[in-house]
Amino acid sequence: MKKFFPLLLFVLALGACSSEDGEIYPSLITEMAMARGNSEGLLASFTTDSGHTYQTSNKVSGLKNGELLRTLISYVVAEDGKAQVYKAVAVPVLKDIADVETPVHDPTGVESCWLGGRFVNLHLLPKTQGGKQGWAFLRDSVSANTLGGCTFHLSLYHSQLDDAEAYSNDFYACVALDSVATAFDAADSIVFTVVSYAGAQQWHFGGLN
Repeated sequence: MKKFFPLLLFVLALGACSSEDGEIYPSLITEMAMARGNSEGLLASFTTDSGHTYQTSNKVSGLKNGELLRTLISYVVAEDGKAQVYKAVAVPVLKDIADVETPVHDPTGVESCWLGGRFVNLHLLPKTQGGKQGWAFLRDSVSANTLGGCTFHLSLYHSQLDDAEAYSNDFYACVALDSVATAFDAADSIVFTVVSYAGAQQWHFGGLN
């Protein structure tokens, strides 16, 4: 049986700007991105899922030299084209544990699920009391589809563990397409299933190549 180490429910904020004098922040852009660290451990640049790369104009710490990290980032683009980052939160890239002996699908709240940046992205609303929960994904099966390609049936592995269901909290996670298959054909697709408090929900994604 593959060992599974549960992720912390609360991901670590790399850095954030805050105001103590009541200053009103400008309108922020908040989206998923790949952040890159420099030799000083600072966020040097990031590339959004739409393909735009920005150099950062302020210091945001928490990365290693050359590290690429999936993040949920809030920023403003300045006149010089650089981005001032107000918040960057590490987003876990879930592991494939298809060979686990006992799959677990404890329910969770679900805000959205979408395809972007070569990832299936998840905005979840699990109930927690601030403890640990287990998160991963399962490769349930692969089937032929009517377009002549393959459909990869994936599901969210979620174990509540000993964390009490006290209140809902935002939790972002993602599944890298590269961890599903080494290459995709134009007719391939993914069906992703999450067991929510309202029952199983499914999302269908094509255009994977």
